[in-house]
This record gives sequence, C-alpha cells and structure tokens, in this order.
Amino acid sequence: MTDAPVVDRDGFDVVVTVRQAVHRDGGHLAAVQGARAAGAATVVVSVYDVHAGPTSTYPPVLAGDDHLVARPTVAATWGGAVAAARAVLRSAVVVVQDADVALPAGALERLVAAVTPVGGADREAVVALPVVRSGADVVTSAGAVLVHGTAPVASLLRGHPAEDADALKGARVFAGDEPCFAARTTALAVPVRTVDTRTAVARLTRDTADAADGDCVVLPLGRVYRTEPLRERRYDGDAADALATWRDRADDSAVDALARLGFRPAAGTADPAGAPVALREPVVRAERLATGDRGERLRWSIRIAAHPGPRGDDWGDTFFAHDLAAALRALGQDVVVDHRESHVRPFSEHLDDVALTLRGLDDTPVHPTATNVLWVISHPDLVTPAELARYDLRFAAGPVWGARVARETGLPVAPLLQATDPARFHPGPADPAFPDLDTAFVGKTRRVFRPVVRDAVTAGVDLAVWGEGWEGLLPDGVHRGVFVPNDRLPALYRSARVVLNDHWDDMARDGFVSNRLFDAAASGALVVTDPVPGVAELFHGAVRPYADAAELRALVALGESASAEDRAARGARIGAEHSFTRRAETLLDAVRRERARR
Repeated sequence: MTDAPVVDRDGFDVVVTVRQAVHRDGGHLAAVQGARAAGAATVVVSVYDVHAGPTSTYPPVLAGDDHLVARPTVAATWGGAVAAARAVLRSAVVVVQDADVALPAGALERLVAAVTPVGGADREAVVALPVVRSGADVVTSAGAVLVHGTAPVASLLRGHPAEDADALKGARVFAGDEPCFAARTTALAVPVRTVDTRTAVARLTRDTADAADGDCVVLPLGRVYRTEPLRERRYDGDAADALATWRDRADDSAVDALARLGFRPAAGTADPAGAPVALREPVVRAERLATGDRGERLRWSIRIAAHPGPRGDDWGDTFFAHDLAAALRALGQDVVVDHRESHVRPFSEHLDDVALTLRGLDDTPVHPTATNVLWVISHPDLVTPAELARYDLRFAAGPVWGARVARETGLPVAPLLQATDPARFHPGPADPAFPDLDTAFVGKTRRVFRPVVRDAVTAGVDLAVWGEGWEGLLPDGVHRGVFVPNDRLPALYRSARVVLNDHWDDMARDGFVSNRLFDAAASGALVVTDPVPGVAELFHGAVRPYADAAELRALVALGESASAEDRAARGARIGAEHSFTRRAETLLDAVRRERARR
C-alpha cells in the first residue's frame, strides 16, 4: 500500500510517467515544461521500466529545477510509477501524463476543468480521458470498453479517422487505456501491479471513478499524439487477477458512445470467447445504425497525399480537402479526411460508402467495397491507364488532359475544375497589414527560380514574395516571409494591386488551372499567370496570361481597368461559379447515379 494524497489546495498537480529509456534521453522534459506553462502547482516525474529484471541497474533519478521526482529508483511497472507519486500530491485534481503521449496547448486545462466539481449533478466526471491519435492521425483510443468481464479492455474507435471522435465530447466510457488522464485526487485509487500498462490504466481509471461514484468521460482535444507506437500487450498473472474483478460486470458505454456517431457495435466482433486473458487484441468493430436510405446520407473518405499532423498543414491538398469536406457536409454527407498514412484503415474502412482520391503525388489503393472516385487535381503525368481503370468514376481538373486520356483509354473522364471557398475568398477592402502592396506572389520553391518570379524580377516590377526556399535567390527586400496562414491569404489577395501565378509545365499544358487562380480571382484580385488553355475566358478577365517578361511588365503596369464595383461583382461571380459547393454537388450527383446503377 502507498501513502494516500493529502489534498489541501485547489488547482492541479501533474505526474509525468516516463519510460527509463525516454527519461535517459530527456524525452520527459517537454511534458514537464507543458505542465509548468499550464499552471500546475507541482510536477512530479516518475520513471519506470517494464523490462526491468532482478539484475537491472540504473543511475539514480534526480529532481530538476522545475520538477520533483517520485522516487530515486526506477519502478518496475507504470502502475508502480504512479503509486510512488501519490504521496506528494496536494492539489484537488491530478493529471497523469506519460511522456509518450503529447498534449497540445490548452489540453491540460480542459482535462482539469472536466473533473473539477461543479455541484448539482447526480453523477459527475471523476476521470477525464483525451482521445489519443497515432502519428497517422487515426485514433488509438477514445476510452476503454469492457467487452467481457475477464478479458482485456478494447480501445473505443481504435483505427478510426480522428473526425469520428469529434462527436464524443463528454461521452461516458468504461475506463481509460492510454496512460494520460485527469482525475480528482481524493479519489485516485492505488494502481494494480502488472506489466501490462493498458490493464493497469483501465483498472486505475475505473477504480478511481467508482471510488467517487462517478464516471469516466472522454474529450476530443485535437492533436493528442502517441509519439511511440503501441506495444504488444504483456500479459501476466497479475493482469489476469486485475481483470477478474470485473467478472460479473457489464458495460453498455460503447453502445451509447457509438450511437452518437450513428454506429453500433457489430455483433460478435469483440467477445474473446470468455478467455481469462485474450490471446489477441479485442476490437470493437462498429457498424452503422439503420437510419433509412443510405443513398441520401453517405460516408465519404477524402484521401490526400499530404502527410498527417503538422507536417502536412501547409500542403494545398490539405486545405482543398477540408474545404471540399465542409461543402459535402453542408449537403448532408458524413466526411472524413485520410492522409497518406491512413488510406487503408483495417478497423474502420468498412464504414465508408465513397472513397474519393484527390490525386496528387500518390497512387492510392482503391477501397475494396466503396464507390471509388478519382479526381486528378495535379501531377497528371503520374497517372497511368491501369490506375484509371481501377476507379468507378473519374474526374480531371485539367479538361485537356481528361479529354485526351479518355480518347486513349476508352475510360470516361469528366472535367471538374478546382474550386474556391467564397465564404473566405471574396472581394473586400485592402488590409492595413499589407500596406502599399503592388505585385505579390505566394508559393514555395526548392531553391530555384519559379518562372513567373524570375520574369517579374527581370521585368523590374515592385515585387513581394512569400514562401519557403527563396532565401538568397531574390533581391533585397523582396522576400517578405516563409509562410502566409491560409486564413490571411484572402486579405493579401485583396490588398495586392496584382497577384502573380504559375503552373508546373504538365499542369499548364493539360489545362490544370491552379487553385490559387480561383482563390485570388474570387477575392477580387487581378492575376497575371503563365498561359493555360482557356484561362482568360474562364475568369471573365480577372486572369491575364503573359508570354514573356516584357509582356508581364506591360500587364503589371497596365493594372486593373475595371471599376471597384465591377471588380467586386466579378469576384463574387467567380466565387459563385467555382465554389466547393458546386463541385460537391457534381460529385454527389455522380456518385448517387453510379450507386443506383449497381
């Protein structure tokens, strides 16, 4: 038995549990610093190693300027690490965070708020659990489900896209199974001894909730990542004993939680046949509730080539996918976005009705049962006839390319240009944040001159460039920054007298009109670009192609001849004609016809 906490103050403490190998390399310091920044009264570091043996030796665990240590030696289990920290806790709430789980800014405060007593409720949250994701941006756990009284718990929504967890805010779950949670300190139970950390977490969180006659609740807090992959479970006799306490207990939390998403547990997919310790990982496989005609409300997976997480945040495909997803949702559809690491989701892809690939850099595997739709929006030279043949429906943002490959392959390829969101990209006044902005270009480079920038420098125009990779390539004062947040682009486009644009050679050749043209023109900008078939007519004069540096100089000098009123009306018209809503309507109509034909 360990010493119990003595609570004598409000606020919260943080216990950072950390594997010995991670502690050795300083991998716990980010969690310690995050806890301090969030206002923790005390931060306690407790080190463990479930691989420790009788002869294992470690250097002593030392306190730092910003944290205490629970014990100078390494605990043999995660539960032992938490137990060692109990005696130094003094605040009303404790957050236990393993160093392998990274929390975004604000997450600690939200976890603490969820379990801070407010009074007036029959049952309150005693334990709060974040939804944890893998590096592929799929859920590793949204809480734990008791599938059978003596079997290991299963992770709710394991393998689902992160969007599925958004509906679970405040949902009651049986327990946690990721070593990250907030709890009321006075109720914090004594951890059970087992090398199986997930069983230890489940028992601790459930025992803590039971001690205060309350609930475990789950909170989607954004990008909460498990920085190390889930390890294989290490069952032992202690784990079997720990699970046996639930032999006669039932759990209906998965039914209630999944119902929020329009799902239910699929019959026979989770019960490990009564084994006291399952030899495989229990999984709660979801199926959709019968809600009428699925032809009206379909589940779409939009697949993109961008990396998951922050690494893909500045990809154009990411913004494009989220704008398209919002438009489809407005039409009554369910939509998730899958980055390149989650194009195959074995535990949840069976729920998808439509798999829409936004073809960029990746040849994406088609879905085995869904309606597969290909929309080629860039890099057309990478697309082969064999790839086209795998899809049920094909669209091309380059009409010239689409018509040619349709003739060559005999496969229908419908034109579908890129689009804009007129709710963000629309005409308006110049922004004082971009004063006296004459000619602007926004785009990255790989340390080579992009043609339109090279021509603008040659022409001597008053140029301002934003984007990565331009350092050392441009005259002094031209490079204004490496990144413009997407929500600031409309203001930049409205403020510039002229916006420049260019295309990859294959994109220009085959009529793939850049998404930047739609955004800038819908904002009311005048755009000068390299030649693309049909581009001048498409944008009602807002986009003007040039042939060489001399013509670019002349077009920039001429500037806009339309009045402010005409320019605004033109931008609004472009936004209406080329909105993501219009593109979503086209896709939805085509998918419904295809599914009705089957």
